[in-house]
Amino acid sequence: MKKSLGNFIELALAYVIIFLILREWLIPVMQLTNTGLVHLFLVFIGLSLVLSLFQVHPMLSGLLKFGYITWFIVFVYSESPLISGQTVPFLMHEWKWNMTTILSGDFGQVSDSFRTVLFLALIWMLIYLIHHWITVRKNIFYFFALTVFFIATLDTFSDYDGTVAIVKVIVLGLIMTGLLFVKRLWLQTDAPSNVIGKWKLAIPMIVAVMLVSVVAFFLPKTGPTWADPVPFIKGVAGQGNHGAGEKKVGYSEDDSRLGGPFQGDDTLIFTATSRDRHYWRIDTKDTYTSKGWILSDGNFGKNVYENNTPIQTSLQVGSPENERQIKIDMAAPMPFLLQTYGMISVSAQDSPLFIQDEHTEKIAIEQQNGESKLLSNYTLSYSEPVYSMEQLETSEPSTLATLDPSFDRFLQLPNTLPQRVMNLGKEITQDKASVYDRIKAVEKYFSTHGFRYDKKEVAIPAEGQDYVDQFLFDTKVGYCDNFSTSMVVLLRSAGIPARWVKGFAPGNPGRMSDGLQEYRITNDNAHSWVEAYVPGTGWMEFEPTIGFAGNVNIDYDIEQDTPQQEQVLQPEIKQEQPKMEEQEPKKETASSTSFSFDSVWTWVKKLTYVWIGLAILMIIAGIALFMQRRKWIPKMQVRAFRKKEADWTTFDASYNALTKQLSRIGLRRKDGETLRAFATRVDESLETEEMQRLTDVYEQLIYGKDRQEVDFVKLKESWEYLINRTIS
Repeated sequence: MKKSLGNFIELALAYVIIFLILREWLIPVMQLTNTGLVHLFLVFIGLSLVLSLFQVHPMLSGLLKFGYITWFIVFVYSESPLISGQTVPFLMHEWKWNMTTILSGDFGQVSDSFRTVLFLALIWMLIYLIHHWITVRKNIFYFFALTVFFIATLDTFSDYDGTVAIVKVIVLGLIMTGLLFVKRLWLQTDAPSNVIGKWKLAIPMIVAVMLVSVVAFFLPKTGPTWADPVPFIKGVAGQGNHGAGEKKVGYSEDDSRLGGPFQGDDTLIFTATSRDRHYWRIDTKDTYTSKGWILSDGNFGKNVYENNTPIQTSLQVGSPENERQIKIDMAAPMPFLLQTYGMISVSAQDSPLFIQDEHTEKIAIEQQNGESKLLSNYTLSYSEPVYSMEQLETSEPSTLATLDPSFDRFLQLPNTLPQRVMNLGKEITQDKASVYDRIKAVEKYFSTHGFRYDKKEVAIPAEGQDYVDQFLFDTKVGYCDNFSTSMVVLLRSAGIPARWVKGFAPGNPGRMSDGLQEYRITNDNAHSWVEAYVPGTGWMEFEPTIGFAGNVNIDYDIEQDTPQQEQVLQPEIKQEQPKMEEQEPKKETASSTSFSFDSVWTWVKKLTYVWIGLAILMIIAGIALFMQRRKWIPKMQVRAFRKKEADWTTFDASYNALTKQLSRIGLRRKDGETLRAFATRVDESLETEEMQRLTDVYEQLIYGKDRQEVDFVKLKESWEYLINRTIS
């Protein structure tokens, strides 16, 4: 009893240390991916460790973990409670969407909820491995070393500061490694039940580690011996900033020279309280110079709007009955408005004037006397537009030639643009039937051709080198400016009007109150995207940057060619957007591309011979494994039992495994045959005496005879010898 209680306390202490180490492993992942609700992930880690500690039956343990994961997904990603009529349809929709996406090979389109499930499953498996390392191997060194390497790497190559975390992990890891070493050492002695003696070794070790750690922490330290490797790696890779220095993220009016790394800045700009998620639009630019964006020449007017009066823009507005409000609270007041798609009017105190520039559609805020005004808060009225897929699919490419000359500035390209960029734009769009499909093909191109989002390892084009050409064909690494500029240039190369849009991404979701979500938008959320013109519909926003979800509402009103004529309904993209642009983004949860199981089945049928070949290979492999089971099964059993402690429980399991292996080679125990007779026959066949020795001990176990002192180590050797004899 004392031994059992002592082992439980030791294991509980080990799991507490593991929980603290996993917390330091989890926090940088959450910070760099801007994944919220860290406490819910920590609860799952704690739940998994507790279930392992109390050795809950695997079936019950799995049900509890599965139940928590289900609750997690519904709580975070669904607006309905777990016990409601909406839960099962929500989960079924998520399952169907993600399975369809995976089978169609478009892995970048899986939803955030599915990624969360995969991450929780990874934690589940990791804790299972840790439990195995602690209870069987009694060695956690590899996990400890990998954690140190993981934190050190993130500290070096990312914005994460691991100074404190790595000290915590070192201390906890050394204590954990020392405790497991003492346990292994004590098991090799003749008095494993002497718990007090064991702690006489463990306590001085713990005190020594703590004392050395405290002294090391407070001692004066010299600077780093080696130089920062990041600039060197940039230089080798040809991605240095060429003396330009890191730019600071945030909205800027000068976009004439794009490229180069960005320095993060989480300064709060404004807070928006809204029912919906929004992109915050400020202005557009129309002239690409091969290095960046400027404004074209021309005579453009200005429109003046009074407080709380309808504001006209080139964008669609939804139906009046869906009108809603957004409350904007500016932490850093600006002399211009933050616009949202479907904006109708603006209401603010002191009745300012809103001056709209027809060139950029930027809306300045002025007082009645013409001076700029900074508003600390105002309210936007809007109605989100809903686009008809049927109408979008009828946008014939031939209608592009009939557009008004005013669209020419949205087709502008520099004379120095490399021909291969023009060719790529035409190649991507050439086989698409509608203008909308051509735009979506360009938008999707980046997620399927090896491009990578990064805000640090971003090159600046050399003199005479085109910004878009460098990104498309040389580096394929960049952030929103690279992706959005490249999409505009590719669309214009295909004859589709497009413009570059600047503003802020939706921001970080905060608290909810009365159905309204609070979004905090910082400098890190500064963002750029694309607006393209679809004949018959008008200007629409598109999001080419990898890891970002657009905000377009599509009504999939096209009838499918199925007996039931079911409509494939695409959900509104209302996922909470993480901190964007200059921080590592999360992947988009959906796109406006329609998927169905019919399309997946069509894709599968195209690879019929591949599937047949794989099936044949699997059948051959299965037959080969079955035919060779006499050799590989016992080898696996030998490896498994070598790691287990030799005692009565493991002896029972190993003896039964041996009898099964003997039956595989034809030495099956006959009906009515005694164990002794069976053992004698086995020894005669294999020319050994080991089976009788094992059987004598086994009879003590099953017949309840007085158990004599048994040398399980030698019995394990005899058992392994017999197993190897059956293989040979």
